[in-house]
Amino acid sequence: EGVSGLYAGLRPTLVMSVPNTVLYFTAYDEISCRLRRTSCELYDSQSGGISKETNDVVSNMVVPLVSGSTARLIASFITSPLELLRTRQASLVGSGLLAEGTSPPGMLQELRTLIRTEPNGIFTLYKGLAPTLWRDVPFSAIYWLCLENFKTKLSMTGGRFGGQQYVDRGEAIPPTLLAAHAFVSGAGSGMIAAFFTTPFDVVKTRSQLGDTSESSIRAVATSTAHSSRSAVLCDHGGAVAYNPLSHSSLPTSHHRHPQQKPTTISNLSTFNHMKHIVREEGIMSLWRGNTARMIKVAPACAIMISCYEFGKNLFSTIEEEM
Repeated sequence: EGVSGLYAGLRPTLVMSVPNTVLYFTAYDEISCRLRRTSCELYDSQSGGISKETNDVVSNMVVPLVSGSTARLIASFITSPLELLRTRQASLVGSGLLAEGTSPPGMLQELRTLIRTEPNGIFTLYKGLAPTLWRDVPFSAIYWLCLENFKTKLSMTGGRFGGQQYVDRGEAIPPTLLAAHAFVSGAGSGMIAAFFTTPFDVVKTRSQLGDTSESSIRAVATSTAHSSRSAVLCDHGGAVAYNPLSHSSLPTSHHRHPQQKPTTISNLSTFNHMKHIVREEGIMSLWRGNTARMIKVAPACAIMISCYEFGKNLFSTIEEEM
């Protein structure tokens, strides 16, 4: 596949990342600020309001959980079609459906192909939305819960890397140090959240790739059938298998095992899909690709949250000075 195979689906990923990140962080900040403000208004020991302990639990536990999950729910729902296109484009590289040296179809071409060939039309763009939400919403809830608490602990830690020395002197913690705290907290939080939500990521990917209809596969294969390499399309629970050793030409219809009825997982719910994977492949299959995902998620979360925190604190300082 070459080095370019490592960056398959980069364009839709970049197109998806900007609106997704903007929606995500904006929604989180807005929701968390409103919830904390409401909690502080309810906290009034003099008039019989909620206790300090309850207010602390709400601020440190409930707010990150609710804000993170709600923000991700909004962002994931709006950008789900772009996530589907990204996953499909990345899967085409090395699948045998592309001629050698040929790039995957562009996003608009892939979008038109999906809408034209899939029986559900435009609703196909939300294929895999349920497992996507099952993956992303818990991920964000766990991520922000760990992140907020990790950052609080680091700000109260002594030493050169801690923020307690600035608090003791009545000074604000420098933006660079806050960004460093966010970087470390983001990496650790991302790894923890990724580990617990990998099963949902496996189901999401299989839902978007393993249930590709014959018409969609045929549309892609027909446009790239000029390759001298041959491919055999087999129905293994909806998956596409590439056989580089086959000497036959591209078939005009799906090859099916005569003794095996074609199966599909398109109608399975997320948890029934998990049960199917455990039954057929074992429980560890739910964590297939977990190491690679954690290696990817940890630096991505660290870089994203540290840049965001640094920019937010920097602009806040500039605004105060003005």
